Order: sequence, then structure tokens, then C-alpha cells
Amino acid sequence: MMLATFYRKFGGPSVDEVGQLPKPTKDDLVPGKLLLKVHASSLNPADYKQRSGGVTRFLVKQKFPMVYGFDFVGTVVGTPKGAESGFSDSDVVFGMVKGLNRGSLAEYMIVDEEICVLKPENVKDIDAASVPLVGITAVKAFRKCGLREYDPSEKKPRVLVTGGAGGVGSCAIQLAKHLYNASFVATTASPGAKTELVKRLGADHVVNYREESIEEVFKDEPPFDAIFDCVGDVYKTLSVLAPGGGVVSIDTAPTAESVMEWVEESGVTAVVPGVKGFLGSSIGAAIFNRLSGATKIRNILAKKNGIYNSVIGTGNGRIMTILAKEMENDRLTGVIDTVYPLKDGLKAIAHIESGRTAGKIVLIVE
Repeated sequence: MMLATFYRKFGGPSVDEVGQLPKPTKDDLVPGKLLLKVHASSLNPADYKQRSGGVTRFLVKQKFPMVYGFDFVGTVVGTPKGAESGFSDSDVVFGMVKGLNRGSLAEYMIVDEEICVLKPENVKDIDAASVPLVGITAVKAFRKCGLREYDPSEKKPRVLVTGGAGGVGSCAIQLAKHLYNASFVATTASPGAKTELVKRLGADHVVNYREESIEEVFKDEPPFDAIFDCVGDVYKTLSVLAPGGGVVSIDTAPTAESVMEWVEESGVTAVVPGVKGFLGSSIGAAIFNRLSGATKIRNILAKKNGIYNSVIGTGNGRIMTILAKEMENDRLTGVIDTVYPLKDGLKAIAHIESGRTAGKIVLIVE
């Protein structure tokens, strides 16, 4: 048996448990899988949002008990018998699980080999555990905005990230500066400690969202080439987008395209009957986008040839390779609010669910 933080049904905080679950073993492995002894993991809002059920229960079928945690760092302690593997026992790897294959808030877990990369030796476990989901999400978002990594052109984009002190936002600011060579990065944050944090991460201008509006602050400034909304402020940003620019959100108006992309990239097979056919059809996608509000945003941006997308992160080894390189070269660091031992999983979940964090909540396996 092993210690884990999990839930046995959809619901609120009352369904959360810390206790013993069956420990996975080498005998459970199939080709393409690895058995890890977990060192550290981190929580994301997606964890408690999926626990509550929400839209997810209508899209995919979940098996219980469901162990918390997408992000992981751990040592390989098992590879499939008789199958080749790109990793060996004792390798320390990190990454983000795909789709619904969660389970990093546990002493052991089985993961897809393709989503793992070696952890750089100069990166601490807690930092590595804090980056995968937020980093993958940020890279996908900037790509949807039209930006490219290590772009050799002289174009240096102006980037706006709303909610810069959060997990995704704090990672996005760093990537905008170093991976996408932004000439100017603006963000929103509350005054005081969070404003100082985002400035240290590279923000050139911080909008005090309690007293200032994005529209007023930047109305006479050059518009932004890429806008990444991490807190649901999309409508407050549309007027400051440059012609032909891109807006992407993780918190407003999900698109049918992003949901289908997540299903395909995650390899989710337990989809509720009819969902893929509906979202994959032109009529179904149009209905979904109209109901979510995505169509309204796209119609507004069409006047300036702008684009709108939403983004959902999932395990991605290719993007993890990029993130590992950035971390190894000190161009990307984990932003951590609090570190908890695994046995305090309930406290950690309550903390992130409170919304009062600056950076990530990390759990270590003692």
C-alpha cells in the first residue's frame, strides 16, 4: 500500500481523502509506461475543478478513486519487461500526466514514458514539480497567439499576461521574455508583494487591477501582439490587441477546437458517447462556441483581423524538453507559494482552493 491524496466521487472538499491505496508495481507496466517513486508534485486549479465534476463529467468517464496531481518529479524504479525504454532505473524525470491519468500526490505512480524528460541536475525537485502544467499551457497559448520559440527574426513582440502572480501567469512572464524574446511584457497584479514578484520575473509594467483598467493604461501605447488571459479578463484586453494579433485564455470562453485538441493529444478514450462527433462537426462546434462566448469574442476581434483561442494543457514531452532546457539555463524558475508534506494533502488542497496564492503549491514525499 502507499500514501496518497484522492477522492472517490465528485463533490466539494468534503470528498477529499488522505489515506492508503494499492501501490502500483512493475507487474502493472505495459510498453510505453514507467513506474516512478515520486519525489514531489504540485497542485493546480484544474485539480479541484475536476473533483467538483463540472463540465468534465459530461465529456469523459472517470474511474474512482482519483488521485490528485498532474505535475510530477520522480525516480524511475521500473520499466516494462522485455520492452525497450528511453529511460533506465534511477533516472530522475519530470513532466505532466496526460488527460485524466492523474496520480502524482502519491508515493508511487505509473506514467507514460513519452511525457517524461530528464530533470536537469541543477534544478531542485520542488522547482521542477512546479513547472510542467503551467509551462506547457503557456507555451501552447503563445503558439496559438502566433509566437514562435527562439524566433530568429528581429520581431520582438509586445506581450500582455493577465494574472501574472498566479502559477500560469508567473511562468508565462518568464517564457515571454526569454523564449519568445518579447520587447515588452505587461501584466496585472495586486499592489505590494505580488507586484514585486512579477517585476522580479521580468514584467516591464504592472497594472494595479484594483485601481486601474487595462484599457485606460494602454490606450495611448503601442498595442500588444499577444495577449494571454489567465484570470478571465479577456473582454478588458480586446481593445489593446494589435491588428492581426492573438488572444488566448485559460479562464474564459472555451472553444470546441481546444476541447477536441485536448481529447486527441491526451489520448482520452473514455469519452461520453456522442461528444466527439458533436464537437468535431461544424454545426456542433458552432453551437458550442456560441454558447461558451467564443464566437462573440471572435466577432469583436474580426474587425482588426485578430484571432481568439482557448487552451488546455496536457502532458507533452516535446514541450517539456524546451522547458527543461530553459530551467537548466536559469531562464525559467519555479515560483512557489508554499511547500507541504504529502501527509498534509488536505491542507494543500484547501490552500489552493482559497485562491490566495502567489505561485504554486508543492507537495514533497518524505
